[in-house]
Amino acid sequence: MTDDRPASASVPRVSRGTKYLYAVGRISEGVKGRAFEFFLFFYYVQVLGLSGSLAGLAVGVALLFDAITDPLAGSVSDGMTGRLGRRHPMMYASILPLGLFFYLLFVPPDGLGQYALFGWLCVFSVLTRTAMTLFQVPYLSLGAELTSNYTERTGIVAIRSVFGALGSVGALLLGLNLFLAPTPEFPNGQLNGAAYPPFALAMSLIMMLTVLICARGTQHLVPHLPQASGGQGRIGLSRMFRELREAMGNGAFRSLFIGMMFLYIVLGTHAALSLHMSTYYWELSQAQISSFVVSGGIGYLAGLMVARRFHVRFDKKRAFVVGLAALGIFGAIGPGLREISLFPANDSMLLLPTLQLLVFLTAFAGAVAGVSGGSMMADVADSHELSSGRRQEGIFFGAAAFAGKAASAFGHMIAGFAIDIIGFPRHVEPGTVAPEMLTELGLFYGPIMAIGMVVGIVYFLRYDLDQHRHAEILATLAARRKAAGE
Repeated sequence: MTDDRPASASVPRVSRGTKYLYAVGRISEGVKGRAFEFFLFFYYVQVLGLSGSLAGLAVGVALLFDAITDPLAGSVSDGMTGRLGRRHPMMYASILPLGLFFYLLFVPPDGLGQYALFGWLCVFSVLTRTAMTLFQVPYLSLGAELTSNYTERTGIVAIRSVFGALGSVGALLLGLNLFLAPTPEFPNGQLNGAAYPPFALAMSLIMMLTVLICARGTQHLVPHLPQASGGQGRIGLSRMFRELREAMGNGAFRSLFIGMMFLYIVLGTHAALSLHMSTYYWELSQAQISSFVVSGGIGYLAGLMVARRFHVRFDKKRAFVVGLAALGIFGAIGPGLREISLFPANDSMLLLPTLQLLVFLTAFAGAVAGVSGGSMMADVADSHELSSGRRQEGIFFGAAAFAGKAASAFGHMIAGFAIDIIGFPRHVEPGTVAPEMLTELGLFYGPIMAIGMVVGIVYFLRYDLDQHRHAEILATLAARRKAAGE
């Protein structure tokens, strides 16, 4: 292996302040993800009147581009050289396009027909996702390079996840309570189309600022980080596909990749339909929906606080699988129990606290699973270095980002087709939708989609990289570097 600087074992201990500056970057993904998952589908279908199938298909078209851009970004980032190192050039390059394209996504011209509106959603979904890829893939790869310690990686992922949650929760609270607040003309503010462009502008500025803070705050680490390895070949699609084949040859990565596909299909479907469920199925007010955000935020932070302890006591894989199982149960049980008359009615005083408890537990489980998965992916990169002799975090996190975004996009497509198959009406007020349509929506959202979670867990059980094996890998890599230095 030809490496201009020793790999992660030589990185000096990163200060707490630098970890926080690094983690700030996750706010941008939290904001973008929440806007895409919670607001965008509802905005185009219920406010602008786009067919649910076309809205879902537009996200699927963006998936086709992500299939190339995510792993390609990882491959390019792994091979970059220069004074800014491998990760920072693309992070800086993402700032302006990300803000501009995200804003334009929410301001289509007036008077567009179905297919023109579909085209606008396609184009600017692709451009926004691509701009986020320029930041997210090298950003996640950078996180894996900050330390090689098995449990400290969990701590970094946890801090990163906290800031991601802040971005996600902040986008929801600002969106629902400030920009989409009820007015005399729009008692349900989420139906006010004029409120979405100012919301998009504010979120664009937040994303641009947090990416800049992250890139500038970690730039001083560049001389200490792993540099591009020799023998990788010229940057391009051929090299990317070769590296992807190598990555899929790693059994631990393969189990994570396939499992993530099924997991994010479920999560993407739930995210796309969440505002439909809150508004029409549960018939909640905007204040009550906002209380969900608070409950979920508290549950997520609680899960982050205990994730590292779980990894020390139970290992990452067990924490990951148990977290996912709990996530699937708590996410599906509400609509399932409602349809067999074992859940509080919409006019019951018990409805809101019961839903808040389920949201808390779902977020808690999701935090444990999310931190575990991110930390496990960093460990896989060490395993790959042992077998290949190259540090290639970028290709792994690029492929993992593709798995998440692709499956989530497919979940949005499923949600769109479901809305049209059910015949769900548009531009309607809560309480006016036919009960049989709400029943079909609830069953699809809950018990039916839980099947996909079960399939994902089956694949995750095949992951075979535990703490003992990871320690052996690090010891072998350290001995190899020492021998190369001599």
